[in-house]
Amino acid sequence: MVVKIMQPASSSCFSLEYNEKKCASGEAELLHKHAIDEALGIEDTFRLYERRNIRTENLSFHMSINPSPGEHLSDDQLKAFVGELMEGLGYGNQPYVVYRHQDIDREHYHVVSVRVNEHGRKIHDFQENRRCMQLLAQLAPRYGLSVGNGNGQGYGALGIDPRRFNPTAGNIMEQIRVIAEECCKYHMTTFAQFQLIMQAHGLEVQERTGNTSQVVIRGLNQDGIPCTAPLSEAEIGKALYRDYEQRAMQCIGRSGIKQRERGRICGISASCLGHSTSERHYRNMLARFDIDVFLHRTRDGRIHGATFVDHSTKCAFKASELGSFRLDDLRAAGEGGQWQKHSRPEQNSSSDTELGLIGAALAGISKSSSKSQEKDMKDKKKKRKLKR
Repeated sequence: MVVKIMQPASSSCFSLEYNEKKCASGEAELLHKHAIDEALGIEDTFRLYERRNIRTENLSFHMSINPSPGEHLSDDQLKAFVGELMEGLGYGNQPYVVYRHQDIDREHYHVVSVRVNEHGRKIHDFQENRRCMQLLAQLAPRYGLSVGNGNGQGYGALGIDPRRFNPTAGNIMEQIRVIAEECCKYHMTTFAQFQLIMQAHGLEVQERTGNTSQVVIRGLNQDGIPCTAPLSEAEIGKALYRDYEQRAMQCIGRSGIKQRERGRICGISASCLGHSTSERHYRNMLARFDIDVFLHRTRDGRIHGATFVDHSTKCAFKASELGSFRLDDLRAAGEGGQWQKHSRPEQNSSSDTELGLIGAALAGISKSSSKSQEKDMKDKKKKRKLKR
């Protein structure tokens, strides 16, 4: 069994709406209600709790429970298991609901609650995922369950690859939720960069018409063409624009400390450009280092910018942010330069020799960067001593 606690949203309504839509489509059912005021109903009960605390921004609690193949709990066992798990996490007296999902091959469950108690105090959530794993280790043997890893591999149990949207795999909304959560871990400072990170994962994100604080999402096929209907944040159960804004603000505040990551992209992109014989060849070489490049062109096809998305370090940077990387060299290659001089199709693939040379160059860049950082540290220590 794998249990995953989702990133909290500003309101539990997003998670509730996601699950209720699944129920309406016949892909899920409400299995259990706990401490819900029947006169108010589920949503209004949650809202009543949320209004009691105006300082807490992330109010929703949303957890998925995914039994391993061959594991099965009766409804009563599942209710008891969830009850003990919620009690251990501090949500035993909270209103919560349990949904059974059958939208993939394997049955799984979603639990939705609220992070503010009846007195308006926030439920203690320090190291929540770690405490959850410890509780699972205690509870699993009593219920005949095995314990899986909840650090992202749990989605693998659902057949979801967070690296790329798969339109043929089904479970579209759950895929989008998982991938969006992964993309919000990247270093980025603009919405345009976020869009390109999502695009690299097979998703198109656009600001909702007339509302710049929400987005709509569509899945892309292997050719980069939209292949799903537009989905709102409410439909996927995730306040995606808010999550992007929070992540971007974090990254803007520490943009100056990503020198090693910038140096990696700068070194690889410059070296690959020097060895490339076509735009496709250039992209393929970068892909071997887990980097995607997006070239920005004018209407007449001229290159005026580029954005690099490095999946190894989870960073996105514009070419202008990469210091010594020369955008003019990229323009020259694409406009009557080296890419036009070579046209043999076999040169679209990168050889091991080329990659070895690039790797050696990068080792030198890394070593130089480390020495530069050491020198900076020594200079700072000297300045501190002089001030004393």
